[in-house]
Amino acid sequence: MSQVRKFKVHSRLSRLALGRGGVTVVEALQQASAALEEIRPPCIAMVDECLAEIDQRFGPMAPNRANEPLADLYSLSSCIIDVSGALPNSGMDQAANALCELVDLTISSERVGWVAFDVHIRALHLLRSHGASLSEERRRAVISGLREVVVKRFGPVEAA
Repeated sequence: MSQVRKFKVHSRLSRLALGRGGVTVVEALQQASAALEEIRPPCIAMVDECLAEIDQRFGPMAPNRANEPLADLYSLSSCIIDVSGALPNSGMDQAANALCELVDLTISSERVGWVAFDVHIRALHLLRSHGASLSEERRRAVISGLREVVVKRFGPVEAA
């Protein structure tokens, strides 16, 4: 009968993690936090730029919004999702996601409802200004309200 022989294989990753010169989890988290703080101001500026362009082109006071391509609104909302990590616990990412969903359904149904867009745009501004200071319950209520606007406009929507 053969005897079982066990070999412990050390991967490069385990050697780096356990060897000299590696970083601890606490150090890695501190480095990541510092790196995020460096990119926070430009990310917040990008959120504000996207909101300003949304207002200018698609907001209630935009003179030509009916002629603007909704795909551009989707792109601007998607950009907000991408950089909203700079605004943790604000709900910006979820509100922008809800706007993307509204745009997508509007494009596919060819039924534009500007009131629904206005509600979503106002919610983005609310969350940008006060989202981080709102309680979790109130942020959830805002996001839930945006989802209800979509359901009221298009009926129940399957989650992707």
